[in-house]
Amino acid sequence: MNTVIKTMLIVLVLMVFNTESAHARKRGFFSIGGEAISKVADFPDEETYQIGDGSNFDAGCIYKQTSILFIPVWNYDVKWCGYVEDAAGEVGYVELTKEELDVFAEAAGVTLPAEPTIGFWDKIGGKLVFLLVVVAFIAYSILSPDEDEEEEVAAATDETKA
Repeated sequence: MNTVIKTMLIVLVLMVFNTESAHARKRGFFSIGGEAISKVADFPDEETYQIGDGSNFDAGCIYKQTSILFIPVWNYDVKWCGYVEDAAGEVGYVELTKEELDVFAEAAGVTLPAEPTIGFWDKIGGKLVFLLVVVAFIAYSILSPDEDEEEEVAAATDETKA
């Protein structure tokens, strides 16, 4: 039990000096390699799970993301981290390994998955919406009449009336 407590203290000291700001959620119209953070599991809101500024951390993952028009279409380079959200709602992360998170999870009675998980919207939903928009655009392009065809039909209708 002492090794668990010592490990937790060492990790907490390292986290105090190693927090990253959360500019991960800010994306542009077209973003390649922008970072995103996702919460994987909740830890209790206790002193043991706090970083230097008093914010609590949970198990999370950080990953790079490609997005088009704010729609995530590809995720890669997924790795474990400590998910931090401050009182103002700003999201950040603390660099932690799976082994370090497992120590905290064991102490909290939480089971972490073998691989970090990404939320539905980032993992699948964005791809579905993007695909739907592309299919709708192609269908509209194919099914909508050309302007030349409309003019020919209008001219033919005018000639038959005359």
